[in-house]
Amino acid sequence: MKWRGGFTRLAEGVYAYIDPEGTWFKSNSGLLAGDEYSALIDTQYNAVRMQRLLAAAGERGVKEPRLVLLTHHHGDHAWTTHMVDAAVLAHESTARMIESMLGLDPSMYKALFPDLDFTGARYRVPDAAFTGEKLVLRAPGAPRAEFIHVGHGHTPGDSIVYLPGEKIVFTGDLVFYRVTPLAIDAHISGWIEALEKLLDMDAETYVPGHGPVTGKEGVREAKEYLELVLKEAERIAGSGEDLLEMAKKVRLGRFAEWGDPERIVPNLERALMELSGAPPGQPLPNIMETAMKMIQYKRWLQRSG
Repeated sequence: MKWRGGFTRLAEGVYAYIDPEGTWFKSNSGLLAGDEYSALIDTQYNAVRMQRLLAAAGERGVKEPRLVLLTHHHGDHAWTTHMVDAAVLAHESTARMIESMLGLDPSMYKALFPDLDFTGARYRVPDAAFTGEKLVLRAPGAPRAEFIHVGHGHTPGDSIVYLPGEKIVFTGDLVFYRVTPLAIDAHISGWIEALEKLLDMDAETYVPGHGPVTGKEGVREAKEYLELVLKEAERIAGSGEDLLEMAKKVRLGRFAEWGDPERIVPNLERALMELSGAPPGQPLPNIMETAMKMIQYKRWLQRSG
């Protein structure tokens, strides 16, 4: 499943950089163009992709970024900040997560994604972090932007960038559209609540972390997917079966057509943990084992047609 990708102007001084696949590590970014500099919303996972983004912005006359706003800590949105001469801003929860992962070697993902290039992928600690609900940005000549922390949904530090004048929201990975959400670090109930907040906002255009630009319909569909996962987890819980076998029994409905359906494995595991009373921040018991089950689930899907 693909859609139109590339550098897209959404409003005066507002741009989205959309990946046409939105699959693993292939994420979206945004740019707010001002008279003196721009603000970049999320980076790309490797050096080549980041260079392409910056080149595309420069070709359109967008000034170089002097601010980087990170919606959350995942590498496909937060690596390569070292490639721009800019101050990096994030919520305090995101900054703490990045600090805890500074020793991570991204090449470890090669075992699962042998075709991906992790050159230039590394974390840099944010220069500043906010602790309240909202930080207002007023770059000269750029649209007024509100950097808002919405709680623990996809990750503990989930933040959005809201442009009230343009009615545009950059959602980070709170919204996956036509791509299966990933709940490894999630609090699914909190995620659903965050999506309800997005739906209640005075906004018309939503730029997801993965997938094409959408309206409120994409936010609703992301919410409906998460609600389905919780409902299916309740139905399957207590069966005593292996996680992989339980995942095979999840009835995904129309979401089976979304990209990366194998993510139902960690998503189901997270939902089952949540139903059992596990705290939101508790890690999955064995992430590498879960990853292997995702691969097995994908092979099962391919065999079953």
